[in-house]
Amino acid sequence: MQHVNSKKAKNVIRILAKLIKEERLRQNKSQRLLADEFDIPKSMLSRLENGINEPKLISLLSVCEALNLKLSDLIRKLEFELGDKFSLMEK
Repeated sequence: MQHVNSKKAKNVIRILAKLIKEERLRQNKSQRLLADEFDIPKSMLSRLENGINEPKLISLLSVCEALNLKLSDLIRKLEFELGDKFSLMEK
């Protein structure tokens, strides 16, 4: 097996970013409002939603809590978007 495919990893980050942004917009909240309400750095939220950085687990937990979304539900949505055959590893 080879190491993680960086193109595939970027795709995971892109989809995760999209899901977070969609949930925030579904709740009709701006980045600033969400950041201010839950004392989350707006810059972190922006970077997550734009897929700029690989998200840290603590960042994801913080944003999920602010969105009243279970991390497991976010991961489930991510897995659905990626599809059953998705793998980061090259076989």
